Amino acid sequence: MAHSVQRIPDREILIDGQSYLYFGGTAYLGLQNYAPFKELYLTNVSKFGMHYGASRKANIALDIYKETEDHLAHWVGSEGCLSMSSGYLAAQLVVDHFIKKGHPVIATPYAHTALRINGVMTTQSFDELETLVSQKLSKNALAPVILFDTIDFSGKLYPNFDGLRQLPLEQLILVGDDSHGIGLVGSNGNGCFDMLQTLGAQKLLVCCSLGKAMGIQAGAVFGNSTDIEVLESTPFFGSASPASPAFMATLLGAKDIYSERLRVLGENYHHFRSLLKSPSFFVHLPGHPTFEFQNATLASRLEQKGFLFTNFNYPDANGPLVSRIVLSAYHTKKDIEQLCIALDTLLP
Repeated sequence: MAHSVQRIPDREILIDGQSYLYFGGTAYLGLQNYAPFKELYLTNVSKFGMHYGASRKANIALDIYKETEDHLAHWVGSEGCLSMSSGYLAAQLVVDHFIKKGHPVIATPYAHTALRINGVMTTQSFDELETLVSQKLSKNALAPVILFDTIDFSGKLYPNFDGLRQLPLEQLILVGDDSHGIGLVGSNGNGCFDMLQTLGAQKLLVCCSLGKAMGIQAGAVFGNSTDIEVLESTPFFGSASPASPAFMATLLGAKDIYSERLRVLGENYHHFRSLLKSPSFFVHLPGHPTFEFQNATLASRLEQKGFLFTNFNYPDANGPLVSRIVLSAYHTKKDIEQLCIALDTLLP
């Protein structure tokens, strides 16, 4: 059941006068209503304004974009970084580039809609992916491009990326969407770029939304410096308005906030795991604060007990029902204990 609310969801939501504990969404670090983060953002709005609509290729350029991109590249472990106004746009920048260059572009099962634009071949299984890659390698001079979500909840990718390891990666270009990894997994939350580099692909680019764990309305692309320069020179990039400079400055200034909130989320995650008596009931990736299930009765009864969580058809009304418990840094230990007591009474 869908609910309309008047404020950004936090750990509690008020609906028709009733308070619910909220375990949904993608605000993994709980930053959207976190006072130190909001104060930092408002300070940067005072300095940079609400929005900057000029092209990044214009004759007047704001330093904050390059400063933040250099910081992100260093943190993630890539040579270069390019920011855009959303993760969706960042993904389409990369995919559009390879399609126009004539590369065969193939999406793995569960790849995000942002990656699956016109011209992309889709697959329904990793066996089908392997077969299609073999066919394209035998017929094309240009390297096939493989599109995937780093965190796709199937168990075939993060953390070991077995679904990719079965492929001849030295002949392939990998493009990963790390929207659900950046800020959460890896060394100090720096995402999956380092892990993916060890696979030995011919080339690697990673795109992401910065709006989930990191609370920044923007997107980014990571790769070697040459590829980033090529993407920066495209009409696709030059004709798009950039992310808000206030958001860029907030990301740059929030290093300590990110570290602290990631530590708190880690404590919440381990507390939940220690209390959860039926972990096998959920689809779960080790270390990731999401616990997916397919049981409409459980979803309904949890709501009756005062818990709301991610529970809707995705990506559209014809898509599968996604039911997912999401832990955040804004949850208290008591919130987690109450949820586990409810789960204990409802699960076999």
